[in-house]
Amino acid sequence: MFSNKTGNEDAKKLLIEKSKAFNVNLVEVNGLENLNKYGAVFFLDFDETKLSVKENSILVSFFKNGGGVIGSFDIQGSNSKRIWFEQIFGKVENKIPERKELDLIPVQDLGDIGLSPLWKMPSVEVIHPIVPKYLKPVLMSLEGKAISWIGVSEFANKVFYTSLKIDMQSLQNQDFLKSLIGGVKSVVSLKNESKIEQNVLPETSEFRILNIAKDFHQGIVLEYFSPIYCLILTEKGELFNYITLSKELISLGLFDSLKNAVDITADPEFESNGYFYFYFGEDKAVVKRVKMLNSQKAEMDDFSLESSFPIKNVFLCKKDSTNVGMPKYYQGKQFSLSKVGEIEVASLNNNQEVIDIEPFVLFKKEDSLQAIAQKENGEMLVLMKDSLNLVQFRGDNGFPPFVAFTFKILSLKAPFKVEFEAIVEERFDLEWEILGKKLIGKKATQVFKTSGEYPINLKASNKNGQTDFITKTVKIEKASIVK
Repeated sequence: MFSNKTGNEDAKKLLIEKSKAFNVNLVEVNGLENLNKYGAVFFLDFDETKLSVKENSILVSFFKNGGGVIGSFDIQGSNSKRIWFEQIFGKVENKIPERKELDLIPVQDLGDIGLSPLWKMPSVEVIHPIVPKYLKPVLMSLEGKAISWIGVSEFANKVFYTSLKIDMQSLQNQDFLKSLIGGVKSVVSLKNESKIEQNVLPETSEFRILNIAKDFHQGIVLEYFSPIYCLILTEKGELFNYITLSKELISLGLFDSLKNAVDITADPEFESNGYFYFYFGEDKAVVKRVKMLNSQKAEMDDFSLESSFPIKNVFLCKKDSTNVGMPKYYQGKQFSLSKVGEIEVASLNNNQEVIDIEPFVLFKKEDSLQAIAQKENGEMLVLMKDSLNLVQFRGDNGFPPFVAFTFKILSLKAPFKVEFEAIVEERFDLEWEILGKKLIGKKATQVFKTSGEYPINLKASNKNGQTDFITKTVKIEKASIVK
């Protein structure tokens, strides 16, 4: 039983005591941290607008995993903040409850608890809510109005709701008490029948933000396609490609005709044709096209047409074993960037419809976020005005590596002696591949007989299987230090 506003404490104690006679264990809690230990949550003296982000996340996770829910009387507020709450309980129709005498008929005896076919409630407070269509009446008045409902929500969990007020007087009515307890018993997920797992909102300390590119100004659009292609466009029309495989930011040039573009998408057949599409305008989009000749060179195409806009800055966080970049809590949810520059996370039902929206634990609108994207491993890329950032999740094995290297040419002429040094945390094992040779350690030295361009591979790994790679072509020609 969870309450977060002032109510009738004597009525709660009486309900808890009376429920024991029906083998129902109602436990009043002050927080939701251990909600997964229970089969259902009973909202009594409850205000949904007072839920914290963490409490809301715990509830959504609980419901999606089959946890039952019970509500009563006036828990529907007129200013609901949560999509899921209105979808489960509906909304209130009359803000001022009625006090009246009711003759009640059970449409269904929930839990076969032994209800009378007709009983009176001499003086009881009742409201008239507009409930979702999935809720089916189980108790009605002689006037033909539904009083209590039960059903399976869009979360696929069970819901019971009664519009009667639970107070000292109503709890003295044995038939009402039976109908209420029958509803509770009908929605509780028994431990041997359910898999209620608490999926806890992660803390900010479980993430880190790495600045991976910053040699541009006023970035406005981001499109991640592969480890070879991650396009960044600036306000002035400067186009860059960040190659995650080599961790290099490549300037593709200034394209005046790309100024004011609002989005980029890759052609479905990009691998064969190399096209990226740039969108302009507000209502109808004007589309222009750029052809990537390779990862370091692009040219404008004379292609132009009108089209509808793509869905900007939205991705579905993958829910499979390859997603090591986001905690389980966020997997299967939809990420988007709001108009005010905040990352919003939406929970979806089985029909991929939004049932809840919450803020991501990192970043605020003051951070000037411009765009977001997702890598193959689930890690998120975040574009700010003057930097591209990588969001990494710590997980059970700690943060994954992010490896780069510098090199120093020690010889003025051939043969060239070159010293390479990895940039990564100390706890990772390092393996170089240079000229077909494998070298181990943070530093590696190699002699090149002639000047030229040579591919260098570096792998960082640990015993837990966390790895990162960098494959970069370096130019060897004279003594220098290069990052």
